[in-house]
Amino acid sequence: MSDARQTAPSSRLGLAGRILFLVVLVQLLAAVALLQRAIDDRFGEYRATEEILYVESGEALKKVLLGFESLAADLYWLRTVQYFGGQRLYSTDKRFELLEPLLKITTTLDPHLRVAYTYGATFLSEPWPTGGGEPLKGLALIDKGIENNPDNWRFYLDKGFIYFWVLKDYKKAAEIFLEGSKLPGAPYWMVATAGRTLTRGGDRDTAKELWRILYDTAENEQMRHNALTHLQQLDALDQAEALTALAGKFKEQQGYFPESWQEMIAAGYLRGVPADPLGVPYVLNPRDERAEVSEDSFLAALPTR
Repeated sequence: MSDARQTAPSSRLGLAGRILFLVVLVQLLAAVALLQRAIDDRFGEYRATEEILYVESGEALKKVLLGFESLAADLYWLRTVQYFGGQRLYSTDKRFELLEPLLKITTTLDPHLRVAYTYGATFLSEPWPTGGGEPLKGLALIDKGIENNPDNWRFYLDKGFIYFWVLKDYKKAAEIFLEGSKLPGAPYWMVATAGRTLTRGGDRDTAKELWRILYDTAENEQMRHNALTHLQQLDALDQAEALTALAGKFKEQQGYFPESWQEMIAAGYLRGVPADPLGVPYVLNPRDERAEVSEDSFLAALPTR
């Protein structure tokens, strides 16, 4: 929260009002702490918090919070991150239906909490099981962010990326990148990004460039980690193709496709069993005559290009 948000309520009050303000603030913070502890005791720090959505309307909450909207927004933002992270990483039956209403409440309580729009739109849009699989809801959230923060170029990067990565509408993505490039403070590479997207479409190199941009401009660690994971998967796809080509060379010289990495190691084609960027060995598939990312690797669960 900014200093202005924290000090504005008390600056308009007399001594008695300030005392009352502090008493109410302490009580609210205590209630927040008790709620946090109760939820964490039940679900664990990173597990999905299924029963936290007691109020479904941010506008209704604003009527009773009496100036504490920003504090409540911070609380709802914390629960949003824990809910999504718990579902994505630990739940065996991944469900993201609370993500949108939590984000709606958070951004209604604090319309200028930029990370909530960026985080929310990305993870609402990503295909299941790594995200909610709801790109139209992700776009709606970003449009809300643009409406409330019309000079923020970052939202155009996020919106264009949804069109590029999920909807595969490269012309629309390029138009949005170009529109965002015209805003004050927009980085110079927005125009170049629009051009690459339009001329090269959805090729893997363009996807890598965009994920690197998202990594470099991430506003929290989870967004940065998500971008890094996608970059690792794209690298894994490149490596699997190279291994497939190497196994094809083995077939040309030996007369048959190898049954295992050990055969290729023994013949001098490899020094050891090849592994993806997460350290999980690639799978050699003799039936389809190709190398593949293992189903045991988290990288296999991500959408591919």
